[in-house]
Amino acid sequence: MAKKSVLISALVATAAIGGVAYWGLSGDETEPPVTTRTAHIQDSDTGTIANKWQWDNFSNTKPIASASKNAEGDKPHPKGKLPYDAVEVYKILQGINLDESGRVVPDRKALLALEKGFNDLGPNLSRETLSGLQTLMRTGLPGQAGEEAAQIFENYFRYRIAEMEFDEQKQGQLPASGSGVEAGLNPQKASPLPTIDRYEEVARLRRSYLGQEVADQLFAVEDTQARHMIASIAIQQNADLTAEEKQRQQAALQAKLNDRLLAAGHLRPEEAAAEKVGHLREQGASNADIYATRQSILGAEGARELSAADREEAEWQSRFNGFWQARRYVMQAGLEAAERERQVEQLLEQYFSPEERQRALDTSSDRQARDAK
Repeated sequence: MAKKSVLISALVATAAIGGVAYWGLSGDETEPPVTTRTAHIQDSDTGTIANKWQWDNFSNTKPIASASKNAEGDKPHPKGKLPYDAVEVYKILQGINLDESGRVVPDRKALLALEKGFNDLGPNLSRETLSGLQTLMRTGLPGQAGEEAAQIFENYFRYRIAEMEFDEQKQGQLPASGSGVEAGLNPQKASPLPTIDRYEEVARLRRSYLGQEVADQLFAVEDTQARHMIASIAIQQNADLTAEEKQRQQAALQAKLNDRLLAAGHLRPEEAAAEKVGHLREQGASNADIYATRQSILGAEGARELSAADREEAEWQSRFNGFWQARRYVMQAGLEAAERERQVEQLLEQYFSPEERQRALDTSSDRQARDAK
């Protein structure tokens, strides 16, 4: 049971997202990293929020309300200056994709952006500040895209707070007073409950706060990998299967996962092909089978290139094996150290080009370490 908990804990843990620059939510005016609208910090990718962001709309905006009630914080920014908080909102949203109709695409890229924003802001966010951030989004991205970005941001923020509250409730650590966006939440740090039931409940929370369509698209990769892990654990815990049967089923399950990730664009074709070929070689597949598998994923040209690389690698290994055998004779010949080193140097020159020399030395070191075990 302990093994099961560890595995499930691994699958439900969300990816750790690195922090970005400190968010200017205090209300104090801070000089932004760019000072004029002509500084061109837009992204060249026309399919992202960055390219559609309208800096001209911020010439007379006020910063987000200050908790310190600094009177200077209520003044509009001078014309030509960008409010610091608008720049930080831009940094979070800039990479989110827009479709041909200008609507937000709730894919994994959007998920990473949302999580980055939540990690920086934390759960202690007042309703007023959240509303101010949404206003900035609508200002910089007028129209449907801005409305969608603002709504998804709020929904995601509330979902993440609900998830934290759920974990605390399950562990008997729910705060005594109000919590969430209205009152702020300062949770004690607690690990997520390592159970399949927790994963299913969190998935329900996602759909409740984000809507099923948006939630399923945002977490498509996580859900696919989680389902894969659950099925993998079931195979390993099935006492009716032999070790060989488990191995075959695991390989088939992994291939199915790779096909799904490949079709969704979340797995590089080269990675999928390499993994399939690895399994084929373990099973003793022929070169023809390997070529056909590569061709089905990478196309004929990609399969030919890898076949050529295989031949080059096999030729290298053959030459290295010849060098290693000759070196062994030299090492066992009882020669003086200086003569032994001279002959080994001659062998290196004989078997390898100058460009291959370092690889040969590295491979020799690895072989020596392996033989010493």
